[in-house]
Amino acid sequence: MSTKSTLAWSQLRCCSAIQPAWPVLLLPLSIMLLGQIFAKMSGIHIGSGGSILNIYTLVSYLCLISRGFLWIFIIRRMRLVFAYPVMSLNYILVLLVSYFIFHEEIVSTNLIGAGLISLGVILIGFGERHNRRVV
Repeated sequence: MSTKSTLAWSQLRCCSAIQPAWPVLLLPLSIMLLGQIFAKMSGIHIGSGGSILNIYTLVSYLCLISRGFLWIFIIRRMRLVFAYPVMSLNYILVLLVSYFIFHEEIVSTNLIGAGLISLGVILIGFGERHNRRVV
């Protein structure tokens, strides 16, 4: 590993949990969301009589596999107790994508669940901040 990347990861460990973690976690979160969008598009394609082997399926699997490898790299250097709940924000993003792109209905229980997920991630972030001050 180069000195520059080692420095970046060491800065990640010594600073506030929320601020430096977001840029690092946005990439796998985005890749996972993109994989879910293509999986839905693949399902639509298959449902309309298309083959299971289509470009949407291939891109979906490529996104999900690449996110898996990136995730392994990230959790080697970041506390899992923080990183994993942040990835749960994907549920909220999928909710928004399903509404705006696929025109699916959002009901009040979906919004309550999204709010609880957000609250949980915020609380975990505050717990990480407190944990870093104590250490």
